[in-house]
Amino acid sequence: MNKLAKIIKIIVICLLLAILAVNISIMVQSKTNPDKVPKVFNYKPFIVLSGSMESQIHVGDLILVKEVNVTTLKEQDIIAYRDADDIVTTHRIIEITKDDEGNLAFITKGDANNKDDGIIKASQVEGLYQKRFGGLGNAVMFIQKPLGFAVVVLTIFIVCMFVYIWQNRSISRDIRFANEEEKKAFEEFKKTRDNK
Repeated sequence: MNKLAKIIKIIVICLLLAILAVNISIMVQSKTNPDKVPKVFNYKPFIVLSGSMESQIHVGDLILVKEVNVTTLKEQDIIAYRDADDIVTTHRIIEITKDDEGNLAFITKGDANNKDDGIIKASQVEGLYQKRFGGLGNAVMFIQKPLGFAVVVLTIFIVCMFVYIWQNRSISRDIRFANEEEKKAFEEFKKTRDNK
């Protein structure tokens, strides 16, 4: 049990340090480049707020997109791009084309939409869709609220306290067992001595 408690403690500490490192990185990037989406190892997280890509991507999902060379993009790739209103949208490339200046551009469309989005310039592309985490976007939005943050901190505190109590209880049991063994050994020694 003592080993298990140590393993749980190490895992919890490693997870907390990883979350802290990612959060610090995102905060620093947000301050130094407020116009850009923060990224970690060339990956950018986005929360899906519309059902335009149903049934592949759902409202409330957290998705990761990776920064890529736009010349490697092809039709049927799903990309995240920043539109004219500075809103990030994630849609599928249905055609590769050129913009008015003759530069590389894309025409995209949501799988659940009836019409395309028009021409998307290469400079608007945030990255190539990699993976979705079902419903995790809702959890992230909840954590960003004061109540959600308090719940997460409280949960972490309770887990750490549980591990601490469990570990100390196990140590106390081991000490008590050792004391009982010593007491038995001492009683045996006394009996042996008295019999002589």
